[in-house]
Amino acid sequence: MYDFPPYRPPSESESILIRVVRGCHWNRCTFCGMYKTTKFEPRPLEDIKKDILKARIIFEDRDTAFLGDSDSLIHPDLGEIIRFLYNAFPSLKRVTSYARASTIHRMDEDRLVQLRDSGLTRLHIGLESGDELTLKSIRKGASIDEMIAGGVKARKLGFEVSEYVLSGIGGMERWQEHAIATADALNIIKPDFIRVRTITIIPGTPLHIKMKKGEYKPPDPVTRLKETHLLLSRLKINTIFLSDHVSNYLWDNTTPVYLGIYGHLPDEKSRMLEKLEETISIAEQLSREGRLRDSNDLMKEGVIVL
Repeated sequence: MYDFPPYRPPSESESILIRVVRGCHWNRCTFCGMYKTTKFEPRPLEDIKKDILKARIIFEDRDTAFLGDSDSLIHPDLGEIIRFLYNAFPSLKRVTSYARASTIHRMDEDRLVQLRDSGLTRLHIGLESGDELTLKSIRKGASIDEMIAGGVKARKLGFEVSEYVLSGIGGMERWQEHAIATADALNIIKPDFIRVRTITIIPGTPLHIKMKKGEYKPPDPVTRLKETHLLLSRLKINTIFLSDHVSNYLWDNTTPVYLGIYGHLPDEKSRMLEKLEETISIAEQLSREGRLRDSNDLMKEGVIVL
């Protein structure tokens, strides 16, 4: 048996997958359907080492590894785990993990430096929104000041930081506030990567229940494109901006018409803004004709799986 992490970022698709903890110790975000049936627990050190040795057979030589599940930083033996992983895979150049900004904010700097020196190189952090009211609404479990402080601290201590933004999470009422405040937060954090995900309403989640009650109205696809345009237009940092996930795609019925954007800021900012403007025009026309589809539509019909 081998205990694979059930989730990993798309950018880690070729990585060695090592499950360090099970589940999420917060597990209260209203939009999230991950880990709901999984009791949170750090896995025993010896079990993890056995998995690493099995991974040596499964993955052979790889230069990247990802540690799951949601926040492996809290594992007391993480430094030893990372060193064991590098010994098992001499070709490794990058080891990454999901991390909560609030965990980074609370952790002692010496402990974080030890993890960095052990070989933990990149942290995937879910900012979701820079808007305080939105963060409270989705029960993120951290204030925007804590979210910013965690990201800034990680960057200061030498980690690569990948911040995730959840397009549409502010709803129709706050999409502009969400975009502006998120850009403001990212301009302070200065992450190495900004990755956009579009909110996909998962049945049974608190957000789904709020939507059914009329307490949350997700922005339509055209508005979400405008939100991304506003966010991108206000960024003033050197970073890589990606909407590298199927949740961001748009379709003319089942034919893809938008597969996201990717580029370096500030050099490729104008090109990406122009691409968004072009896509907004196409999407508005398709919407008028009743042909515009997004990931929520195709997920409900079983055409795609998220």
